[in-house]
Amino acid sequence: MKVLGIASSPRRRGNSELLLDAALRGAQDQGTETQKIILAELNIWPCRGCETCRQGNCIQQDDMEKLYPLLKESDALILASPIYFYGLPAQAKAMIDRCQVFWHRKYDTGNEGKREVVARRGALIAVGATRGAKLFEGAVLTTKYFFKVLGISYWGELLVREVEGYQEILKRPDVLEAAYSLGKQLTQG
Repeated sequence: MKVLGIASSPRRRGNSELLLDAALRGAQDQGTETQKIILAELNIWPCRGCETCRQGNCIQQDDMEKLYPLLKESDALILASPIYFYGLPAQAKAMIDRCQVFWHRKYDTGNEGKREVVARRGALIAVGATRGAKLFEGAVLTTKYFFKVLGISYWGELLVREVEGYQEILKRPDVLEAAYSLGKQLTQG
């Protein structure tokens, strides 16, 4: 089994990345192969809306070329993100928008409307500073549709409120343990 972890924060070693690291340790302790991608270290251009992807490939030649096979071949995926204005940051959104390629491969081939059995699992780890009732709604909805186009079931989530300071999550061992457990459980069954 291969678990792909995607850190979408523009800030390295921040709260969401530390939780991702804990989740990946949980998966590794189950004997699972893991890989972590730092989106801020990749050069991913935003979608141009040119619709070239209708042919099955994106015309832009950037670091998404490295990411496409990893997204396609992973058995499980964890997206870790801070919350910016009640949504995912630009790094995550650019990657997700560029996955329009997968949407066209899936639906423009005459298979639209057919149900598929989804064996791959995905989880969202998100950290936000406020207590807003709808703090995670945008990120959860976007992640669910991102996973769906990849053929990944939205299996779980760890949504953490009221964490803002750099590496403040280190003061919350209960949340770090929850992230570890999420990674461990993601690989089971």
